[in-house]
Amino acid sequence: METYKSQPRIAEIDPSLILKVRTTGPIDEADWARARLTVLATDPEKSIILFADDVELQEFRRRVAAYQRDPPEGQKGPEFAGFVGSIDEVGELTPNDKLGPALAATGMDDVAQFTSDEPVLLDLELWQPTAEQAELFTHRVAQRLDELGGRLISQYRGNAALLMRVEGPGTMVRELLELPEVALADLPPVPDLPPFRFTEINIEDVGTIRAPTEDAIAIGIIDSGVIASHPLLENALLGAFGVPASLGDDDQRGHGTPVSGIAIYGDLKERVVQQQLDARFWVASAKVVNDEGKFDEVKLVPAQMEEAIRRLHDEFGCRVINVSLADRSHMAGAKRTAWAAVLDDLARELDLVVVVSAGNSDYSLVHSLGDRVLAEYPRFLFDPTNRLLEPATAINALTVGSVTEGNGLDQDDHELVDVQPIAHAGQPSPFTRVGTGQGIKPDLVDYGGTAVFVGLTQTVVDGSQRPSAGVLTLNNAYLERLLTTRSGTSFASPRVAYKAALLRDAFSGATANLVRALLAISAEIPDGALECLAEFTDEEVRNLLGYGVPNVEMALASDDNRVILTAEDSLPLDRFAVYEVPIPELFQVTKGRRQIKVALAFDPPVRHTRLHYAGASMSFRLIRGASEDEVFHAFRKWEKREGPAAKLLDKFNCTLSPGPQRREGGTLQCGIFTAQRTLAAYGNRYFLAVRCEGGWAGNLPEGQRFALAVEVSHQAEVPLYERMRLRIRA
Repeated sequence: METYKSQPRIAEIDPSLILKVRTTGPIDEADWARARLTVLATDPEKSIILFADDVELQEFRRRVAAYQRDPPEGQKGPEFAGFVGSIDEVGELTPNDKLGPALAATGMDDVAQFTSDEPVLLDLELWQPTAEQAELFTHRVAQRLDELGGRLISQYRGNAALLMRVEGPGTMVRELLELPEVALADLPPVPDLPPFRFTEINIEDVGTIRAPTEDAIAIGIIDSGVIASHPLLENALLGAFGVPASLGDDDQRGHGTPVSGIAIYGDLKERVVQQQLDARFWVASAKVVNDEGKFDEVKLVPAQMEEAIRRLHDEFGCRVINVSLADRSHMAGAKRTAWAAVLDDLARELDLVVVVSAGNSDYSLVHSLGDRVLAEYPRFLFDPTNRLLEPATAINALTVGSVTEGNGLDQDDHELVDVQPIAHAGQPSPFTRVGTGQGIKPDLVDYGGTAVFVGLTQTVVDGSQRPSAGVLTLNNAYLERLLTTRSGTSFASPRVAYKAALLRDAFSGATANLVRALLAISAEIPDGALECLAEFTDEEVRNLLGYGVPNVEMALASDDNRVILTAEDSLPLDRFAVYEVPIPELFQVTKGRRQIKVALAFDPPVRHTRLHYAGASMSFRLIRGASEDEVFHAFRKWEKREGPAAKLLDKFNCTLSPGPQRREGGTLQCGIFTAQRTLAAYGNRYFLAVRCEGGWAGNLPEGQRFALAVEVSHQAEVPLYERMRLRIRA
């Protein structure tokens, strides 16, 4: 068989040679590359989008012809059977293939429906095989747009996506979707911002207000701006700006200010009660929505995000970024959006802890249930229309859902039988959203308020209208009321951002990966949630609550009977490392419940047009009772001449929950090994094997970065702390 080397691409490409291939089985990407075909995108329905020039197409046809001939002498099957034999259909993309999910949700699932002369605003995504071709493709589309009487509003060309926002009549849409350069057309993102209400707490009730220390961590807030003169915010604000600058930086919408208040103070209710209003962290604000809560009409959302994050990082030193915004028109699906990919790309590049809210239900489903809502909770949370909102699928970011601190009832409700709580303390908030099972998402949950059912009006009322149902935070209209209450995952995520900042502050050299691992290892699902979700599978519970509510105090320090060990490292692709976890005899033989909890966090490169979104994957196994050599030989690559590869007996594998198949879909993985009986038979040396497997990313010059956190704990008060330490790589 001939060997084909990659050739330089020419600028004058015929984009009509972008092909859609439907396969009956998997085809290795290297096989496409040997046929000089570039994979642009894949989807779960075994469709692959390929790019080819004339020379490549000839080679593709040569292989098809060879497959159709009689098998070569001495060969049972036809030539290239594994490659061509898996191809079911080859054709060009049709315009209807390019209609996005938000358009389809409005009923626009056929380009023939675009008949009106009324202007249509759309985001176009273009293919980008190479940077040179991306420039050529945008030029061609812009030229055709001009010919059709349309308007190019803005464009974005980044690592994650090639996007153009255009406006024109419906007839223009049909013509644009005929262009082979265009990959997708969809409606622009729509922000998800819940309403709000004031409270009765005034400035004289909060005690002394102090600024953060000069060297305190700065948290970046990407939202609707801030009110810089707010008495509880002005001394903690490093700076504020709009992206674009024409948006200004003030918060007339009233969303960014309460989000910022939680990021600065954490639990504001506790702070007010204790009259301890020392601002723990600085904030810097990037305003990306206008006063109506809408994204800018010109600048593309991924471009806004990139500019905002880079400025927050470069100008203000922000190492934690909170994004309490979501796109109502794009729920989690088979593929991530460009917005999610930009967050993942920058989190990796800049070593940032990016925290994203899961998105909020718009209550339409809940309202449709009427008084059945109480009986249907929490089942309605798993409705397909209640999946995570983009960009909550970002894998290098922390996605945060919401649980309740209380049932939302007020003392004045005691005579009102029609006012009923939907959820009780520690249970999933009635507005939180659920993941799809692609890894564990959301990663975490935190307290974001609740909602109650009011029978008189047949409505669901949350913390924006009823203080007892919300979380306390800053009010943008502070001259009327200093503080307000709100409900939403938007207000759970800055609590996690606050906790992430506490960890980055305590461990100044910690990477974002280590912070994520420590948050996961400290998290627990509240008892109230476990009781409420008893009829659901572990997978369903994880899809709703992730690893639980992080307890940062547990992550910050070890106790006598609970020890946290950490390591940060990197691995070349297709390599593994083994760490020794020392297990004292007290842990092995002392009666009581014992746990070993392992968290792994890594930040792979991403590409949102790929079926396999992450360019590399990682996994871990906890091994007991085996020797160092046995573990090494079980995980190393074996040459054919060496015979069958060594395998470990099942008894040596510690059973972790959730299992490997469930947790390995994400870049934040946590598993718990629990024991009740004696472990003396397995000795005092356990091993943690960590594997890094390459994907489409190819070679990563510095390897794949990762962080590990291991918690060894015993129910009994036994002195584990002084008897343990993390060993170097075996």
